[in-house]
Amino acid sequence: MSEEKKEPVKQPTKKIKLNCVLCGKKLAQEEALVHKNLQGQQEIICHECFEKETGVDYKTFMFRREAAKQTLFATLFCIAATIYAFVEEGWEYGVAGIFITILIFLFSAKVR
Repeated sequence: MSEEKKEPVKQPTKKIKLNCVLCGKKLAQEEALVHKNLQGQQEIICHECFEKETGVDYKTFMFRREAAKQTLFATLFCIAATIYAFVEEGWEYGVAGIFITILIFLFSAKVR
């Protein structure tokens, strides 16, 4: 008795086409962006209209968003390490930790 392995039949995926609310351009689902307008309503827009609305292109926006997340995690880690150093080693290490945390935040956020 030989058992034949049946491969599952692949169903063709439906490509959903969306329209940009601002310019009317047809978009694939992967290219569409969800944007909140000034009234707080969500609308689907293309990359070009996103740049017109926000003043920055989408790649730069995502880069800045990721950099902000990394800055937040680095700052939280430094604060936790500072608290630990203050409790375990003394106030001198706590003050040094606060100073180092501020420096890391300023250099990672590139605050001028």
